[in-house]
Amino acid sequence: MKDIQQLEQENVLLKEQLRLKEEQLERKNERILYLERQLFGRRSEKKLPDYSGAQLTLFDAKQGSPTLEQENSLLTTLVDDIKQKAEQRRSTQKQRSITEKRAYKIPAHIERRETIIQPENFNAYSLIKIGEDVTERLMLDPAKFWVERTVRPVYKIQEKQQNLSTTILQAPLKQGILPECMAGSSLLSQIAIDKFLYHIPEYRQAKRFKELGVEITTSSINRWVHALADKLYPLYIAQMNRVLSAHYIQVDETSHSVTDRPGSARKAYIWVVRSVMSPGIFFHYDKGSRSQEVVLKMLKDYQGALQTDGYAAYSIYEEKQGVLPLGCMAHVRRKFENALVTTPEAQKGLDYIALLYMLEGNLKAEGADHEQIRKEREQKAYPILQQMESWMRQTYNDCTPKSPLGKAISYAFGMWPRICRYCKEGYFHIDNNAVENAIRPITLGRKNYLFSGNDSGAEDNCIFYTLIGSCLQAGVEPSRWLTSTLEKIPTLEGSIHWEKLLP
Repeated sequence: MKDIQQLEQENVLLKEQLRLKEEQLERKNERILYLERQLFGRRSEKKLPDYSGAQLTLFDAKQGSPTLEQENSLLTTLVDDIKQKAEQRRSTQKQRSITEKRAYKIPAHIERRETIIQPENFNAYSLIKIGEDVTERLMLDPAKFWVERTVRPVYKIQEKQQNLSTTILQAPLKQGILPECMAGSSLLSQIAIDKFLYHIPEYRQAKRFKELGVEITTSSINRWVHALADKLYPLYIAQMNRVLSAHYIQVDETSHSVTDRPGSARKAYIWVVRSVMSPGIFFHYDKGSRSQEVVLKMLKDYQGALQTDGYAAYSIYEEKQGVLPLGCMAHVRRKFENALVTTPEAQKGLDYIALLYMLEGNLKAEGADHEQIRKEREQKAYPILQQMESWMRQTYNDCTPKSPLGKAISYAFGMWPRICRYCKEGYFHIDNNAVENAIRPITLGRKNYLFSGNDSGAEDNCIFYTLIGSCLQAGVEPSRWLTSTLEKIPTLEGSIHWEKLLP
């Protein structure tokens, strides 16, 4: 017979096992709900889609933070004002969309090829034209290859006297960007644009070329792309230096597969740095690493405002003199969205965030300048952030740290000073979405050509992403710029001022 003490010990053990099983089941249920939401729910991060379109010390103890039970009349007034302006803005936008004519107009510069259709029994001598109806349809000629044939005649100078050496004259051959390559600048440019802007894999390009009457192997295309990247590398360095000279940048990273291991692909990372106040962007790859050492090496001695997500690698800049770290409210919102799946209380946090985005939308619609935005944020965003912080502090005491809502609040508090600093200047952004949008070409390309074969290939990809992305930011047509640049580089002698070639 088991004694009472042993039975009690077994009972405690069973209770502990039951508790762990219940926690495990709860986590699984949360995961199921989250996956169901991802599959069947709305993909937008915004709970209310129409709402957008030195050390910050907002919350000093002496100011006092109102409790949830205490209604601040000033806060209530400004919230009503924000909502009223947002409603007016949405109403105006709706009316404009109704009244605006949506019919697409074919641009006037497009070539017109006219076909005149005469009626049956047409007789020019018996009929008088009184008008006409014109119908326009946009057509497309398929792409076609052509060969640039460079002919260099060879001449000799006729000498008056015999037995003199003959002087031969011939114009020098204009060198291409890749001297040993049969492809000209326009073809090389189109290959790069198709792959890195339109995400067409090299094997699909080879198939299309064959359909157009020219057989070019995938390996040849791949070899040309990497050779071209080597030629463009100085331009890439010039662009990197230009971006890092800006006083306000945004940084993010995204995953990328590299298949340099037999039978498997490893997860690597590509970084992107975007200049906010002036067009400029560059992508960076350092052996696929996501470590803090890469950040420090990439940003070097950068001075200015640095906007990132909550990744711990950026935390070192909180202590670095001359750098003002900024956070991303969109990432905070994302955490509360995830928590909402299982915890309805998370809606309160989303409501606060929605108000902040509503204010930003109103200011954008009004065309407010940077000083006006700063003042509006000081008067309206500050109190909302205060109230949100107060709510998070009280709510956090009522939930477990490992719960979805607890994790969301912990994430927000972990970078709260950085989150709030956007209120310091009117030109600061509330989130890091612009640089996340810049990453989209990589994610789209990842779905089509899937991976890089090695680190060198990933580095070359970053060169093209950088230069093409810079064109798009600067409003420059990438294909024309790249073709022109590939033609210019071989003609430039001596020291090249690469920054002058940048888009």
